[in-house]
Amino acid sequence: MISILLIDDDETEYHLINQMMQDCYGGAFSLRYARSIKEATVTLKTQTFDIILLDNNLRDGQTAKDNVPALRDIVDSVPLIVISGVIDAAYLKDKTILDVYDVVDKYHLRDKIARGLLSVSDENP
Repeated sequence: MISILLIDDDETEYHLINQMMQDCYGGAFSLRYARSIKEATVTLKTQTFDIILLDNNLRDGQTAKDNVPALRDIVDSVPLIVISGVIDAAYLKDKTILDVYDVVDKYHLRDKIARGLLSVSDENP
């Protein structure tokens, strides 16, 4: 079973992604939800995950550019996938800038999941 942490300030996104996962993987996943980096940090100190999905823009005004380093301090080897409604910032156009596994447009997330985006956990020892 794949264990995923979604960090997104919009609970609707959690429900949408949960449904996408259900459609693609059935019950073979566990999706945990954190509304902020602070909440995610607390969760990551007590639980482990195979993959972290991080929304680029959170309500506190921070972007993935701010939040990825904070997450890497806690979990340096867990694949991070940044999701964003708009991928126009330079740091989102090249995933090596953030040192993340992938950057995915929210509107293409369903297709990416269906095509095996989350199989990244199989590559992570």
